[in-house]
Order: sequence, then C-alpha cells, then structure tokens
Amino acid sequence: MRIDSHTHIWTLGAPPFPHNDEMSTARPEYPGLVEDLIRFMDLNNIDRTVLIQCMYHGYDNSYMCDCLRRFPDRLHGVALIDPKQPNAAEKLESLYREQGVQGMRLYPIRDQDASWLASDEQNALWETARKLKVPFTWFGRCHQIPLLEPMLQRFPEVNVIVDHLGEPVLSEGLDGDFRILLEAAKYTNLFVKATRIDGISEQPWPHDDVFPYVKAVHEAFGAARMLGCTGFPEDPQRGEAVGFRLIEEEIDFLAVEDKEWILGKTADLLYGLNAD
Repeated sequence: MRIDSHTHIWTLGAPPFPHNDEMSTARPEYPGLVEDLIRFMDLNNIDRTVLIQCMYHGYDNSYMCDCLRRFPDRLHGVALIDPKQPNAAEKLESLYREQGVQGMRLYPIRDQDASWLASDEQNALWETARKLKVPFTWFGRCHQIPLLEPMLQRFPEVNVIVDHLGEPVLSEGLDGDFRILLEAAKYTNLFVKATRIDGISEQPWPHDDVFPYVKAVHEAFGAARMLGCTGFPEDPQRGEAVGFRLIEEEIDFLAVEDKEWILGKTADLLYGLNAD
C-alpha cells in the first residue's frame, strides 16, 4: 500500500473553480489538475493520495471536493476552514458528511500570534474532529508547538499531523527550535510528515543536510507515526515520485518496514477507507 500523504491540486482559476485571496494573493504559473495527478499515481504505483486543500482556492474547497467525488477510491481530502470563525465546527462536519472530507489543515505558520490554537473557542472544532474521528494536519513552525500542546492534552483521541518536519531552520541545528518537536513525541496523538525535504534543504539532491532531522524524528516518534509524499506536482512535471524515491533509495538508516509505514501504512491508519 503506497499512499502520498500530502498533495495539492488546483486549477488556473477559471469558473467554476476560481481562485481567491483568502489564503494567498499568489497565482500559479501552471495547473495542478487531478487528471495529471491520477496519471502520475498510476505511473508511480501510488494507490491513494491525500489532497491538502490548496492556498490558491482558499477556503473554497469545491474543486477538491469535486475531485473526491470523481475519484473516491483514489483520493482523500483535507479541507481548509477558517478555524477562528464560530461556524468552523459545523463546516467541518458538513464537509465530512456531504463531501467525504476527512480532516482539515490548521495554518498557524501565517500568524505572528497563534495563541488562538489553544483558546476555549477552539474546543467545539476539536470536539467535532474527535466525534468524526478525523485528524488535523498542522502547518506551523517548531517554536509554535507549545501553543498546540494544550489541545493535544485536552483531546488525546484527536490525531494531529505536523507538516514538513515542523519547518526546521537548518542553521539552528538539531538543538534549536527543532528540539521542541522532538520533545513533543511524548504525545501519542502527534504524527510528523517527512515531506518538503527538497524545500527545506540547502543542498542539491539527495538533500542529505535534512537527513539528520528525519533520523531524529524517526528515533523520537518511530516510523509508524511518520508519513511521506511524492512531490507532485513539479514544474516541469517529469512524472517521477521524487519524495518517495528519496525515502526508498537514499535514506539508509530506515529499515524496509520503516519505509512501508512512512510511504503508506501510517496514512492508511489515519485516512484509510475503513479508518472510521
């Protein structure tokens, strides 16, 4: 079972799936269409993919939901919902029940003050995630993790997946803010994506300056709490699952069974067709 845990798709903004400025004013230079994704998955023997709602479409999850409808056996969906809005919990439940969405992405990386993460106003959203048995993905920096910890304690049944190794600052080394992520491994409902390695790295392929961070997460969390991604889409689209290739071929401290967890089994546990 090979599952890509983190892929964005988007249109070029024409109706019926326009872009908006809710999350970003940037606009793409090329499309990341679901048809290309499915071809890419077939080419690289990817069984299923977790779609993470793309910033170009903001809180309008309609394109992602349309793709879930079209390819229900191949795709899972993680929505963007404004967590600060009082109806966030209702929106999550509606997207889950009506569109098959299986979670949402929290986005504290945009905030200088992310204290809202653990405010009492967030309890209804987390209680809904607990009831629906869907995880959150968490796009933040390592130094923001203490703001997440009260919710990990308050809702131990809700799984949370930290995106992209917590966006470590390589110049700080393993004992910088990255240590906060490693210490948070004590929360058994916290998972980590070993993803966007090429973007974090300051070196060319195989980006081995990031390997110590992957190894430290593996030692702290274990492979059964780690996830990977293929790297789709890329420009130009070569069709190669570079993220999977890096885990499979370049990182020698991972056992075969570890790689099976990172490249599919953990995602299947969290998003599997029978997860709930």
